[in-house]
Amino acid sequence: MEPFQFGYATDEYTQLLTELHEVYCKDQPEDVLQYCANFFSRKLEEQRYMYLRQPQNHFLVTTTTTSIDGELEDNFSTEPLFMPAPNYNNRGRRTSVSAESMAPAGNKFVKKVIPKTESEMERIRNSVGNNFLFKNLDEEHHQDVVNAMIEMEVEQGKDIIEQGAVGDYFYVVDSGTFDCFITKDGQTNKVTSYETGGSFGELGLMYNAPRAATITATSDAKVWALDRVTFRTILMENTSLKRKMYESFLAEVPLLKSLESYERHKIADALESVYFDDKAQIMKQGDIGKQFYLIESGTAVFYKTDENGNQQEVNQFGRGSYFGGK
Repeated sequence: MEPFQFGYATDEYTQLLTELHEVYCKDQPEDVLQYCANFFSRKLEEQRYMYLRQPQNHFLVTTTTTSIDGELEDNFSTEPLFMPAPNYNNRGRRTSVSAESMAPAGNKFVKKVIPKTESEMERIRNSVGNNFLFKNLDEEHHQDVVNAMIEMEVEQGKDIIEQGAVGDYFYVVDSGTFDCFITKDGQTNKVTSYETGGSFGELGLMYNAPRAATITATSDAKVWALDRVTFRTILMENTSLKRKMYESFLAEVPLLKSLESYERHKIADALESVYFDDKAQIMKQGDIGKQFYLIESGTAVFYKTDENGNQQEVNQFGRGSYFGGK
């Protein structure tokens, strides 16, 4: 893909259009205007959310009902996101909470800790650990997700969501099975199934998208649910802190000092923290390099083994140094 060229533009403008160009080329949407509108709507929502997260406006996570009627989000729709205008006449049904008013200003975000057994926590960790939105969370935020999840029981035959509804939860299946159906042009088709370890609902929590499917329990089931406010607070707080920390760190790396700030933004978003215990081996002499490492903290010691099998220390690298793939 050819790089997107700009004339005079701010770093933020360049970064936004570069990102839009990349995702557009990847998705190839049919409705270009709607796709672009969705992109900028999401960016605006995220910006407003982060503004509200400033010290003068804190979030309070309030206890929500564990009713499961209409409370599931899908993660399988490949169509461009449609963001309908708010229906202020629809007062009688439960609706999603917008990013602008997720909690009263002046209140402090309080972490939820729902008691669970160690085996339950481990099952949740294994499920959310494979989800692309959670895999880059640091250990503290990952544990916050596990702690905040609420147990819900679903009877066989119950629709945990209905297509077109709004939802407030991200779900992890602890036991039981679910079938997923999409109705289009009057035809209803099964598109996928979920079982123990499966998860769904994360994209709608980010983008306030309507449900794109109906999901029905095909057996008595138990799920763990994470509410919208906790989800967004943890995820976006982690993303913001991670970006600021990495951008500050990358500015100190000699190799990257010549990059423009928006280019460092891109690298910061792609980085993933990996922790190694003292004396742990990161790579072995003779292995094919597949990863590029930047040392964020600590010291890496390099050894070289000669043809006689003798190992000798040849260097030590610290914060800001790099090694790995070529």
